[in-house]
Amino acid sequence: MDRRRFLGGLAAIGAVTACSSDDGETDRSGTPDVSRTTPVTAAQPAEVALPEGVFGLGVASGDPLADRVVLWTRLAPTPEVVGGASPDIDVEVAYDVATDERFERLVASGVAVARPQLASSVHVDVTGLRPDTWYWYRFRAGGQTSPVGRTRTFPAADAAAERFRFVFASCQDFQWGHYGAWARAAEQPDLDAVVFLGDYIYEISLGDISPKEDGSRVWASPVPMTVEDYRWRYAQTKADPSLQAAHHAVPWIVTFDDHEIANNYAGDIGQADGGEPAGRDRRLAGYQAWYEHTPIRVEPEPSSFDGLRVHRASSFGSLARMFVIETRQHADPPPCRTGADLLTDDGPLCAEAEDPGRTNLGPQQEEWLLGELRESSATWNVLANPVMFAGLNIGTAEEPRYTRDMWDGYPAVRARLLKAIVEAEVSNPVVVTGDWHATYVLDVKEAPEGPTVMPEFLVTSITSVNFGTDYRANNPHVRYFAVNHGFALVTVTPEEFRCEFHAVEDVWDPDTTISQVDTWRVKAGSREAESVT
Repeated sequence: MDRRRFLGGLAAIGAVTACSSDDGETDRSGTPDVSRTTPVTAAQPAEVALPEGVFGLGVASGDPLADRVVLWTRLAPTPEVVGGASPDIDVEVAYDVATDERFERLVASGVAVARPQLASSVHVDVTGLRPDTWYWYRFRAGGQTSPVGRTRTFPAADAAAERFRFVFASCQDFQWGHYGAWARAAEQPDLDAVVFLGDYIYEISLGDISPKEDGSRVWASPVPMTVEDYRWRYAQTKADPSLQAAHHAVPWIVTFDDHEIANNYAGDIGQADGGEPAGRDRRLAGYQAWYEHTPIRVEPEPSSFDGLRVHRASSFGSLARMFVIETRQHADPPPCRTGADLLTDDGPLCAEAEDPGRTNLGPQQEEWLLGELRESSATWNVLANPVMFAGLNIGTAEEPRYTRDMWDGYPAVRARLLKAIVEAEVSNPVVVTGDWHATYVLDVKEAPEGPTVMPEFLVTSITSVNFGTDYRANNPHVRYFAVNHGFALVTVTPEEFRCEFHAVEDVWDPDTTISQVDTWRVKAGSREAESVT
């Protein structure tokens, strides 16, 4: 096991304009400005009989921009059974958006349709909102009301924001522990967003590996191969109360890595097609289930999940611009798979790896990313990246070895990206990464002995089994390494990018405390991170 749904019947992800053009405004603390509120009438969905607990997967919001945010829910009252007992008919679901938690000052309300073709999920893109404003939202259907979520818009791109505070995390294998880290992340003060970098579910089934062998963290579904299988895994994962708390607290910005489909897959190719292969049908089934359970903005609503656009950018005022990428959908298979290495991507590199035509991004995503970086005028430019960028020799100096499904297996693409950052003099570039199941701070360089182009902060897993080998002896660009579980909390100001690594005491305790916080920062104008603890 190596690393890896408006009035008038709009479709589930249709854009919806806020019903009030002069909605109340809130400051960063969530305090409403009640002097600027226009009344909005709550929409009423068609009556329908639904099982109790139809909002058992909670609610979520995502992809915040200055004037809009995506709201999500899925009707699934029984997540532990196949299909989640979702309705097999179209169901009208009302949504409400307000500037207060009691919904006395509605700014938007409408009806979306939850369709069985998309697992009764709802994606509503609420537009016409005020920049830099906090809102509360909920859904209503069948006489039931969902939990209340809290979300926000980001400051306008030209606004002089003073602080952006986000958690980033990855790798939350349900079977490897409880989500206490999410409970602690949801408690962080003044949090603006969560950035999730991949491996929201896992396709691997290991049985009961809990210390008490109580069966509480065992996958109920078989190894997923169909869209129904993948939906079952998402439902079981999203039923977790700590994970729901993190979704209810702030908007999320999400990408995927490999385990949403299959270990180390690239395009339609699995890891040497050993074990359970990837394949197009399985991959597209996984992407559909990922979309159905993710508060992501996809325009228009996807009718096919082949070529699903995941890469996107958002600005938090002029302070920071974030570029979200994925490295699986359009990737060539990792290089140098021969002999015994067919079942692993850890090994030496070969001439194939240096082929400039090989890609992990695909031409469209690479062109978009290079253009976005060159044109950005933000103070900080943050690359939200699923797998380790800087590279790591996991062998010896004499016989180097690499994990070839990471950026080490696609050096030409990495070189083009770093060259563009240097030549365009991109302001304060930083990489935030997941995947590895250990915590790292790394210097990203064009050449081993060259200057640092940017720092990389790599967060450990929420729960997934740790990878504990310390490779610093043959990797001088590794500045920090720790084996733990948890999340990273970033505070961006005009002066610095501060990253706190929060480690939990016990991954098997749903009420675990934070046992350690290690803090690093990058000063504006510097390219290297420094420890402040």
